[in-house]
Amino acid sequence: MSAAAVDGPPSSQPPPPPTVESVLHLASRDPSAAVPPLPALPPHALADLLFFLSAASPPNHLSLLPALLSLSPNHSAASAVFSSLLNAPSWPTPTLLAVASLLRDLPAPFRSRVPDCLAKILSLLPSADVQDLPALAYQLLLLASKPLHPRAVLAGLLRFFGSRPVRAPPSIARQVEGTVLMHVAFAVKQDPALAREVVAAVKADAAGVLNGFAVAVLLSVARVRTFKGDAVGVLRDAAATSRRDYRMSRRCKWLPDCLKEESTRTAHCVEKALLKAVDESIGGREHVVPSIVQVGFLLLGASDGDRGEEDGPGEGVMSTGEIGVNMLKSLFEIHEMARTEIIEQCKFRILSAKPQQSAPVLRLLGLLVRSHPFPMVEYVAHLKELLDYFAFMNDKISTGLINCILPLTKFNRDLKVCDFHIIKCFCGYKTSMMIIMEFNFQDYIILVVRKAMFKREDAIRIAATNAIVELIVTESEYRNNEANPLQDSSSQPSSSQLPEIHQEIGGVLFQELSGLLRRCLCQQVRVKMVLYEGLIRIVTSDPAVADSVLDFLWPHFLNYYIEDAECPLKMDSCFKVEDAKVCIVEPLDCLLSCVSCILRVQQNSKCSRPHDAYWKCFGFAPTQDNEDGRSSSRDLFMKGLSNIQKYLRKCLTEDQKGQTQEAGSTSSSLEIVHCNNTGMPGIIEVFVDFAASKLAEASDESKEKLEKEILELVHAHSVFERKTSKNREKVARGRGDLRGAPDRQTNEPKENSNASFPKLHEKRGKFMNSSLYELLVMCVKLCNADNYDKCSQRPSQSKLNQWSSLSSFVLKACLEMFRSLTAKASDVTIGNLRRMMYEDVKKLAQPIVKLIWWLMFDSENGGFKNTTQGKKTVENKRDQLYLALACFKELFKLSVSEDCSSDMIELLISLAPSNIEDMLDADQLLDNDATLTENPENRGTHVFLNILKMLYARALSQSLLRESEAVTELIFGVSRKLHPERRHLVGHWAAGLCRKKTVQNPSTAQEVVKLAVHLMTAPDDMILVHEMATELEKLASGDEDSRDSSEAFLIVNCKTKNSLAAVFLHMVESSLIELEWGLGKLKAMLTLGYGSSNVDEDQPADERMQRLFWEEALYSRSTSVVHVLSSFAHMSLKDSQAEQFLKLTAKFYKLLASMSKSQIAPKGYKQFIPGLKFQKLAEVTCRMLTAPLYNFVKMHQENQQPHKKGTLAKIKRESKCIPDLIFQVEDYEKYLIQLSKLAKMNLLRYAKRSVARDFRIQPKEKAAEEQHEEKSEEEQHEGNSTPVSAASPESDPDEDGEEGQDDPADENLQASSAQPDDAVQDSESDGEEEEMLAQRQRAKTNQMVQDSESDGEEEETFARRKRAKTNQTVQDSESDGEEEEILSRRKRVKRNQIVEDSESDEEAEVE
Repeated sequence: MSAAAVDGPPSSQPPPPPTVESVLHLASRDPSAAVPPLPALPPHALADLLFFLSAASPPNHLSLLPALLSLSPNHSAASAVFSSLLNAPSWPTPTLLAVASLLRDLPAPFRSRVPDCLAKILSLLPSADVQDLPALAYQLLLLASKPLHPRAVLAGLLRFFGSRPVRAPPSIARQVEGTVLMHVAFAVKQDPALAREVVAAVKADAAGVLNGFAVAVLLSVARVRTFKGDAVGVLRDAAATSRRDYRMSRRCKWLPDCLKEESTRTAHCVEKALLKAVDESIGGREHVVPSIVQVGFLLLGASDGDRGEEDGPGEGVMSTGEIGVNMLKSLFEIHEMARTEIIEQCKFRILSAKPQQSAPVLRLLGLLVRSHPFPMVEYVAHLKELLDYFAFMNDKISTGLINCILPLTKFNRDLKVCDFHIIKCFCGYKTSMMIIMEFNFQDYIILVVRKAMFKREDAIRIAATNAIVELIVTESEYRNNEANPLQDSSSQPSSSQLPEIHQEIGGVLFQELSGLLRRCLCQQVRVKMVLYEGLIRIVTSDPAVADSVLDFLWPHFLNYYIEDAECPLKMDSCFKVEDAKVCIVEPLDCLLSCVSCILRVQQNSKCSRPHDAYWKCFGFAPTQDNEDGRSSSRDLFMKGLSNIQKYLRKCLTEDQKGQTQEAGSTSSSLEIVHCNNTGMPGIIEVFVDFAASKLAEASDESKEKLEKEILELVHAHSVFERKTSKNREKVARGRGDLRGAPDRQTNEPKENSNASFPKLHEKRGKFMNSSLYELLVMCVKLCNADNYDKCSQRPSQSKLNQWSSLSSFVLKACLEMFRSLTAKASDVTIGNLRRMMYEDVKKLAQPIVKLIWWLMFDSENGGFKNTTQGKKTVENKRDQLYLALACFKELFKLSVSEDCSSDMIELLISLAPSNIEDMLDADQLLDNDATLTENPENRGTHVFLNILKMLYARALSQSLLRESEAVTELIFGVSRKLHPERRHLVGHWAAGLCRKKTVQNPSTAQEVVKLAVHLMTAPDDMILVHEMATELEKLASGDEDSRDSSEAFLIVNCKTKNSLAAVFLHMVESSLIELEWGLGKLKAMLTLGYGSSNVDEDQPADERMQRLFWEEALYSRSTSVVHVLSSFAHMSLKDSQAEQFLKLTAKFYKLLASMSKSQIAPKGYKQFIPGLKFQKLAEVTCRMLTAPLYNFVKMHQENQQPHKKGTLAKIKRESKCIPDLIFQVEDYEKYLIQLSKLAKMNLLRYAKRSVARDFRIQPKEKAAEEQHEEKSEEEQHEGNSTPVSAASPESDPDEDGEEGQDDPADENLQASSAQPDDAVQDSESDGEEEEMLAQRQRAKTNQMVQDSESDGEEEETFARRKRAKTNQTVQDSESDGEEEEILSRRKRVKRNQIVEDSESDEEAEVE
């Protein structure tokens, strides 16, 4: 047909009918133009068109499919089309686009084909062209917004773009992902329901791995205000959950290694995804920056829970707080627009959050200041606003804030020596102008601190004092730097000029702030102590300022010192009495310690400077009058310390130590004397430290004098400590407060009593490391001399006392310092500072290890036996061994924190005796393992463990309880670093101790058992617990033939059985926590598998294997727990342990019910047969635990008779535990019944039906007969009936009669709970005893509730119980002994039984 004919007038020839060829021709040019002719086609033509369509068809032809399906009645042709498409091995990219666009237009009858087509599209996405991926994603998002299977669409897109990298160059792949993210952001803004589905899809997949694309999608969704909280909450929960799963997987020994590695990989993937989202937030993704800020601060506030040491090494896994800090730090560096928001959020959270929550924000702020100082200068105004609240913050937060922002104060000095153009070159014009305007930041800090100094609260004043000290120290550290980074070499002075300039300018800030510091000398004791410690830091950082500090302290020192007096110290001025309470005014020992340290630092620094150096820096010098005739403060202090030392020496030689303690208030003389005695040990410690500092450089003759003086001072120290102990006891007895009695080990009150005098002798570090080292060397020297005396002759008692006093004194000082350093190291985040702290004290380890070996061998030679030596000497040596082991333990902790544990290991091995291998047992010798001989570090660790084993065994054999606990912690610390197989060997060794060693002390027995169980691998750990619990069952069964101790485990005996039972129950509780976590992970896997099985059939293969591993490990561990609990079910436990056992068992059955429920497939899914591990668990639980559990409950209730008032409270608590336990058991059996029916197998063949009931259900037939008999007998006895109540048919009538008068309900209610086969009723009567018994028998015969077992399904049982409760009388099994409740229960029984009470019965009841 020609074009003219087609375009002719209407009167011309009509167009021919459409054909298949013409429709396809039109569709090739315009698919929309080919749709109108389709209704004119005959049915066979429509079928031909459908058969013509396939995966190889052009996309325009495929677009006709929805219209054809709506017109064609031939379903076989439609099925052929879909089969052809789905069976094709691959689709071209245009076909993918066409099918993705037509799916949303399919007619309703054919939409069941959408999931199959969608799965095919998602599986072919990797083969699609890269440039077409955004278009495909857009079509799929349109399909999801239809809505047609939105969850499947979104899950497939997230999985493809997140787990499979796009096959393209990185720049193109980034552009493709950015375009897809733009489509997602646009779609969620247009369709809120789709945003909700996005959050749900990511949350459902968060149980697996959160990928980077999913994080970017959630950050885009967070820009929608409605879903902001949900989106960022999913990211926070994913990070926190991955950290928690990682820690729990490290904790669960029963988990396979593959699952532990999977948890570690998941944790790494989540943190990489979050950090990757920050790095990729540039180049078109700036819209997610506000969401990243919110997520980062949410992670800062998220808690990781308890991060115990048992979790093992970290393997590079960051905590949630560290992830948040790194995210915000990177964002601050990348995006300038986000900096203001980050600083504002930091300021808001520091001011509004709790101190614990503000600590990570301060860590972030300090990191930003150190890493990006120049950008932070722009926000000095914000920091000033934060400083305005300095006086209203927590003291730790305010001190931490000052420490964070102090590095910015260095610009005060830089601007004085730098040119503006240099700053402009470094940081630009804007920043340079900001620096010029904000250069007085240090002055603003001083102004804020000055205001805070005038507050009344001690904490604020302490924070202000610390701030002043930090300012001066920062100034000194900056001045000590050899070169200024902002200066070039030409602008720096010559090396000959540097010391003079430093001497003239170094202490300017101290001179300026000396007025504020002088105010601290008039404030509370705590403020003074902080000031004295701060002055030592100031002089240590800049020794040139020592003279100025001594000038500052001398006038204050004169208030407590008299130069030419016989007694130079005015001890009475250090205390005052207010309201009959003795208060400390001046910590004189801290003041003397401060002065002594400053003098030694000044002497060691060799920094001599003229006295008027500070005056010269101000431009003038002091007058000649002030210079003449005045001694320096250094000389005055040296003379004063010398006078005090002479006085102490005189007091010691003349035995006049109490001479300075006679003055005081007459009203509280005893307390004044006590305070004086308490303050003297601190003063003595100062002079011991001062004398020890001279030992290193002293000659032999002077060294002997110094050693003699030190021994005398240490002896005086011990004398004053004994006096302090006696005085404290006297003061406590005078008040009638026995809690103030001192403890023998610590010499401190046993409890923090409300004494009127303060605790003066607080633990403060008055010793320098060099002095402690010299004192330890002196102790070792005395030990060697003692060994020589032992070989030649018997040592004198005086030498033993001197050595004992010195060793205890030095070891206590070392332990105090090590513990304080351990606490500081945990707070310090800078690695270099922690390393310096460790290197500072490492040299003290050598003499301590020598003391440990000497004390241990002395114990072997009879030193700890009360034979030739006195009891006091033996106790002192034991205390010294414990202190030495405790010191080594703290040193080992410090070395582990710095990854230097090999230092301590090599030291202990190198100082061991030459015959150490002969001392070790045969099972402790080094085995011939290639891995140990090849790796020297492993070999050293193994030898170290063998030595610790030997020390531990000897400590146990000699009943050194505290020493064994210290060695236990060392073994734990070393074993955590071992491979699990090596750790398991240590656990087996400890298990051997449990079998061979007899331990009578309960706490020591607990430590040995914990050591064995915690170091053994699964399932051997629970097997050991089960074996020991079985032996414990023989002792705790209550049989007359039971022995005093176990034959298999000597550690299990009558003295340790209760403590060991508590340990085993605690281990069961820990296992239940682990099982609960593992069950949650298993449920998440099952839910994810059921949800994704219809989308991607090849995905569940790996997940199915992982789920099988989880199930096998979970059910095996649960079986081990059943074995342990079954042993307790046969024991006769104490009330508290029985209650704990019932609670743990109820919790375990609740977990078992959840496990059984998880085995039941949802509706629409195939039910699989439970695995063998689950079947074994069900069998073992029903046979070994459920059956004995009912007997345990029955016996325990029979043993509980409410004869005492305290028993009622126990019954109340147990009345809550037992019903909950029975309910959980029945709930577990209910799910087992359902699973048995679905899996067509009997999982309850070993189950015993529950008999612990307070009532029984009455069948319908028997109920009708009983009702007829009750009515007939009620008619016969109407008018003569008496009040009846439930009574046990097995109880004695006489006993019932007595209980009817006193407490007629308690015994009957207890009997009803213990013997559920009887129907119990209560009665009262004022007639004759025979008549009362006859009436009670009639009541039993007429109103007994028949008991019947329910043999049907559990649902029918519950229904019958409800009907029985409405038709029959159900008596309570609890009794609280209150008369009002008993009367109300009687009235309820009377009303249900239609029994009228007589007036005589009411009078009898009142009587």
